[in-house]
Amino acid sequence: MMRPSPMWLGAMTILAAGGCHGGPRCATCGMKVDPESAWVSYVMLGPQEVAFDTPRCAFTTLRRAEGGAWRARFREYYSQQVKPVDDVRFVTGSDVVGPMGPDLVPVAAESAARFSRDHNGAPPKSAGQIIEDGLP
Repeated sequence: MMRPSPMWLGAMTILAAGGCHGGPRCATCGMKVDPESAWVSYVMLGPQEVAFDTPRCAFTTLRRAEGGAWRARFREYYSQQVKPVDDVRFVTGSDVVGPMGPDLVPVAAESAARFSRDHNGAPPKSAGQIIEDGLP
């Protein structure tokens, strides 16, 4: 009878351990959420902050939020810092593509018009305007 090699057993152990670690998943699409991703977004739903893999997924949930009062944070395009929703504007239709295709690009309010011009995007909008317009 053949005995498995120690290398094979080690590889299987690593694969099994890696598969057991689920990590956070996007509440909208189920994709893994990487907290270091350039697209990560967070929305407060009640007392809990929920992570999303893209701004598009976060806005899908924001539209469904009851009462219309919500807080959110988005990773800003240029600084890559996570900023409150009121500090950023969102650009649609630009040549910057998210991990799942065309997305809303969160840009600091003071840089949003320049980003829109430089990347062929639509005029920047606030989160409230995005929700009112039904975008994306």
